[in-house]
Amino acid sequence: MELIDAIIQRRTARSFISKEIPEDVLYSILEAGTWAPSHSNNQPWEFILIGAETRNRLREMYAAYMEAGPLKNPELEQERKQGIRLFIQNFGNAPVLLAVSSLPAQTELDKYDFPLATAAAIQNILLAAWEQQIAGVWLSFGMNPQAEQLLQIPEHGKVAGIIALGYPEFIPQAQERTPVAEKIRRLP
Repeated sequence: MELIDAIIQRRTARSFISKEIPEDVLYSILEAGTWAPSHSNNQPWEFILIGAETRNRLREMYAAYMEAGPLKNPELEQERKQGIRLFIQNFGNAPVLLAVSSLPAQTELDKYDFPLATAAAIQNILLAAWEQQIAGVWLSFGMNPQAEQLLQIPEHGKVAGIIALGYPEFIPQAQERTPVAEKIRRLP
């Protein structure tokens, strides 16, 4: 698969078949994350593989958070709410639940760079997974203080994302993108 094809064809999946990801495949996906760019090659990320006990506690927190907030939104369509609730039951049955966190910042530059570099690591992980016909969904719930505590994130560390990874039950259609010409601003 060509890189541009992986970038354009990659999809977010929220429902997975019951097929484990082989350990060597998972390791190679995480290895791709380590090749993300970072200031002075500081590699400020940590990959946290979430086991069954932590996963269940995280699921309970996520469900409570979603029911108390986003799922109360009257503008959110009922079909979308049902899909979210189904996903919450067990993170779409993803065989792997992974948190990606950035290390505590020591300098002002770290405060800026660490979350960005960690996000780049997540992008690498998602693209490497896609190459292996594995999809994922990048959740921002890890920024929740209770989730950070459960995941044992050190003070001033940040969770850039929680990723559910697995072989997708189906591949969603691509969502429209704003034409690149509308995203370019030129300076003299």
